[in-house]
Amino acid sequence: MKRFLFYFLLLISVSSNSQIFRCIVAADGTGTDSIIQSAIDKCPENEKSIIFIKKGTYNGQTYIGAKATPSSKIISLIGEDPEQVILTYDKSLPMVTKFEEATTFQIYANDFYAENITFANSAGNTGQALALYTAGDRQTFKNCRILGYQDTYRSKKGTRGYFKNCWIEGAVDFIYAGGVEFFDDCTINCVNGGGYITAPEDAYVTIPKASTVCQKFLRVGFFFRNCDITANSDVPDNSYYLGRPWNSMAGTFYLNCKLGKHIKPAGWKDWSGNETSSSFAEYNSTDMNGIPIDTTSRVSWSFQLPKADVDSLLGLQAIYQRVSTEVYNPVPICTAPSAPTSVTLNGGTIYWASVDGVAGYIILLDGQYVSETSETSYTDNSGQTGVYSVKCVGALGQLSDATSTSTAIEDIETKRIKAFIKKDEILLSEPATVKLYTLNGVKLLTSEKCSSVSIKNLTNGVYVLQTQDTNNFINSQKLIIEK
Repeated sequence: MKRFLFYFLLLISVSSNSQIFRCIVAADGTGTDSIIQSAIDKCPENEKSIIFIKKGTYNGQTYIGAKATPSSKIISLIGEDPEQVILTYDKSLPMVTKFEEATTFQIYANDFYAENITFANSAGNTGQALALYTAGDRQTFKNCRILGYQDTYRSKKGTRGYFKNCWIEGAVDFIYAGGVEFFDDCTINCVNGGGYITAPEDAYVTIPKASTVCQKFLRVGFFFRNCDITANSDVPDNSYYLGRPWNSMAGTFYLNCKLGKHIKPAGWKDWSGNETSSSFAEYNSTDMNGIPIDTTSRVSWSFQLPKADVDSLLGLQAIYQRVSTEVYNPVPICTAPSAPTSVTLNGGTIYWASVDGVAGYIILLDGQYVSETSETSYTDNSGQTGVYSVKCVGALGQLSDATSTSTAIEDIETKRIKAFIKKDEILLSEPATVKLYTLNGVKLLTSEKCSSVSIKNLTNGVYVLQTQDTNNFINSQKLIIEK
């Protein structure tokens, strides 16, 4: 018996699973809802709900609660892909009369969590056009994109928010108002035509200067820590300010940030005298290569923070505890669960080792959502072909990295159809339906009931050849192309 090794391509159709997500939103109609607002409306008050959003563009305004009637819903929105799950709207002032009417996504609820989602306002340079407004406390965003032009993101005074590995983009005052917001490891991107990144409002709390080494009042507002302050290629050098005070007693701080060449040497811009009672400061600002920036030309009312103040006064918990005694620790919220291990295939079923503390698992085919389960196995006989992977889902919907099924190696005792390579063709011993894949499961071609297949356009390498004969016997084998 001659033994052959081949890379098995998983064929899978839905088996039983347990519900992890309250709703699954899909623009193509394959979920429980096609509109995000309808999914939010289904979530009960005073309960945690996780909503999974498939790839797609979702137009219109979306709300959790309302200005007059805040919600007690505890909602997580989890996107399939941060660049392909897009919530967008195209209104701005003065097209409408209130900023709320020109906002894509508004949150009037506490303990919201979002991951892998784009919030956008596509109105462009037409006035105030918000992509996101957070009016509740403890708002957490991970791997999200917030895109707009003027006033992209607004936060309500007295609330706390946290952004991890996010991309926030705009042109004019595109991070503004009165919340206490931490941006950790984010990219703050400036587009052409603007000039101001932040416009903080009156600070909710102030650290008295007697408590500081720098002997300055520290108005608690926006904090950018370990962020990259970037710009599109068409943005001129020396064209942007780090911020300006929308009102008195405003505060913005850049800590260990890398600043692009578009940031003006002055750093900050005055506004109606509000700067005299505000706090605009930096610590260890560098250029994009990590070389310390010359800050000697900064405006006189801004200042450089000493390390002692940064370490003792401006940590995440130190700041949040000044705002409220209610605990808010977003770091574990943004910590992904461990990826599944021991993901294997046996008889058409995927198995993996249980991961402690997770809500369940999602199954993906070539990176696309297939199903959810709370079990540690999944079987599907739908006939789909490709590379399947598994992700863990945390208690708030946090997604782990994906672990793909290990390549199965099996013995083939009998080959009903033999394949030969001759010049630029694969020749078959009898007519068959042929599919050719890369080793990672990407389908390159399909040919129905053929006796030969051209490989003229393929490069040398190892591929997987799958044949199906007239009796529907399917066979796969490793194919080495060496021209």
